[in-house]
Amino acid sequence: MALRYRRRIKIIPGVHLNISKSGISTSIGVRGASMTFGKRGRYANVGIPGSGIYWRSRVGNSGASHTAPTILTPSEERVASGPGPATMPIHTHHLHWWKVLLFFALAVVAGATKSDPIIRIFWIGWFAYWGFLLVRLIVRKSRGAQAV
Repeated sequence: MALRYRRRIKIIPGVHLNISKSGISTSIGVRGASMTFGKRGRYANVGIPGSGIYWRSRVGNSGASHTAPTILTPSEERVASGPGPATMPIHTHHLHWWKVLLFFALAVVAGATKSDPIIRIFWIGWFAYWGFLLVRLIVRKSRGAQAV
């Protein structure tokens, strides 16, 4: 059995210092939505408070796990696309810094109101946004499959 240690210290409302056996990190945000900054990188943490359901994702580039994109010359693109009809463009979704900032600003404002209807509206909007992105991804994938 491994020995584990974890301690969370509240610095000011919305800012915590996390101390563990592996190092120190800082979390900024409200219950259910925070950003963690530590030696392993930056993470966005989102969850439904009290449910145990959460999502955590690395934000930004992280040295070893980042691979540089392949850049093709126009002649290489024609060879890569093959002799058939034109292929669908590749769409990638990037999590822009302003989206993360907007999300946390809205989360802090919603949490500061301590009003259940406002917090519900925040979570409904959050799920609607990600639902929209999921539906858009499915539609684009189905259009790409039909083109082949």
